[in-house]
Amino acid sequence: MAVLLLIDRPGLEDVLRLHGVPIAGAEEAPTLLIAPAAHRASLSVRFPGVKLLAVTHDAAEERAALNAGVADVAAADDDVIAVRAARLLAPDGWWHVGELAIDRVARRATRAGRPLALLPREYAMLVHLARHAGRTVAHAELRRAVFGLAFDPGTNLLAVHASRLRAALDRGFGWSMLQTDRGRGYRLVATPPVSG
Repeated sequence: MAVLLLIDRPGLEDVLRLHGVPIAGAEEAPTLLIAPAAHRASLSVRFPGVKLLAVTHDAAEERAALNAGVADVAAADDDVIAVRAARLLAPDGWWHVGELAIDRVARRATRAGRPLALLPREYAMLVHLARHAGRTVAHAELRRAVFGLAFDPGTNLLAVHASRLRAALDRGFGWSMLQTDRGRGYRLVATPPVSG
């Protein structure tokens, strides 16, 4: 299981390796291609049956690529591309975000091999944040996804569950995967923030 890069993005290969994504060698058959969305038609002929992570420029190109049947799309930075590539290479039912592994079938999660004791709402919050790893998920979106609330109840319900999730996910590690963007939302990151 390896990725073949068919896009000119300096530094992407290093970020992929940092996320544990193997790069295909010259003689190795790839299981995932990372390429511009515009090349999807020719790549499906050249590499039949190989998943494509299409790098897009805008929402229209993203919609067209998804409608054409690509495995996933990414228009963001290299870190998001790497997270999505790792997810596409993961065994069925598993998602990986850095040290975090989520088994969606058994509804359990581990960080660096250590099981996380999560309540159902904390697990739902973790899955939603992992689905959008690398970007800030707004408070309103999390309330809808985790609690089914289309309004702000005026309580600290979300903050309490985020605090419990952070305790289970980050306690005992040198850095926090769950980041707070004050006044905006929460973000799950795969690598430690760069200091300095």
